[in-house]
Amino acid sequence: MEKIKVLYFIDRMRHGGIQQFAVEVVKNMDKTKCEIDFLLLDDGKTYPLENTLKELGVKFYKLKDVWFRTPLDILKQKKALDQFFKEHHDYKVVHIHSSSKNFMVLKMAKKYGIKIRIAHSHNIGFQSKNKIKILIGDMLKKPLKKYATHYFACSKLAGKWLFGNSDVKVIHNAVDYQKFKFNENRRIQLRKELEIEDKLVIGNVGRFTNQKNHTFLIDIFNEIHKKNETAILMLVGMGGKEQEIRDKVEKLGLKDAVRFMGFCNNTNELFWCMDVFLLPSLYEGLPVVGVEAQCTGLPCFMSKNVITDEVKITENVTFIELEKSAKEWAETILNSNLSRRNTYEELRNAGYFIEQTVEELERFYREVKQ
Repeated sequence: MEKIKVLYFIDRMRHGGIQQFAVEVVKNMDKTKCEIDFLLLDDGKTYPLENTLKELGVKFYKLKDVWFRTPLDILKQKKALDQFFKEHHDYKVVHIHSSSKNFMVLKMAKKYGIKIRIAHSHNIGFQSKNKIKILIGDMLKKPLKKYATHYFACSKLAGKWLFGNSDVKVIHNAVDYQKFKFNENRRIQLRKELEIEDKLVIGNVGRFTNQKNHTFLIDIFNEIHKKNETAILMLVGMGGKEQEIRDKVEKLGLKDAVRFMGFCNNTNELFWCMDVFLLPSLYEGLPVVGVEAQCTGLPCFMSKNVITDEVKITENVTFIELEKSAKEWAETILNSNLSRRNTYEELRNAGYFIEQTVEELERFYREVKQ
């Protein structure tokens, strides 16, 4: 059986849900059947997940010095992509995990004869708050749709946001259940090491960006801490707004109660240490961390309406409106049943095991007609 060659495009391999999903696909894909290479932009930084790709034996390429700072940079990207595909056009599939600004990847792939071109929506909004950038992004949805042959999305809502009413294939943001399933013994050991054995641990995993709404998250935790002084907030991730959040924590006198964990390779174990998972994001496609948290059996509290209800795979999820006050969020959390529960059957039946998603992708790559 001939091996299928697939190219994944992701703008950069910083730690995030899209990147982690792609890595899990590579880890679980049968490499005798499907070879996945990565194409990245170059913002001048090297990210930990690039080393992960190397360790997995994955080939990845960077478009040297190509990064979006002004609209004119798309011309620089076009020239670099033209050269790349001139040298690398033996792929059956180009699969981009990106919004509309990177439509040029698909356009150049078409120019060099790559028949299967997938655009994959992972969100329901642009990262930027800049109205001009949002307007440009909306305008570029049209060429993205034009040069893609197939539309994928992590949820129906994410598909509608990027592709409108077009026919979209939903690909679940699945996880490695065996990695994340709850481990009581390791929880006890880690909580002892972190000196949080007798604490109520509220947790969040996500980059420090506007989207993740850490400012409001701190307000919620502040209200929880007023009611329970043993409460600890564990923040896993990095990002541009981290110092701003640190300053807010200091101002509220919560420095000893908030743990900034940074980038961590053992997120699964940190989920085991938590008692509550809190995700008050301003918008999400379908957050991978929400699936991971449910996998560990954690009670989860997420933003209502702006996070798709498709993330409610198990009965562990409670949605709360962002319009409600931080105090109301805190009261809802503290008055809820915070015990863990086994979610194996719910996740498997809903198709959120990574093996199921990888099998679906491999079958699509193999059977889709050129």
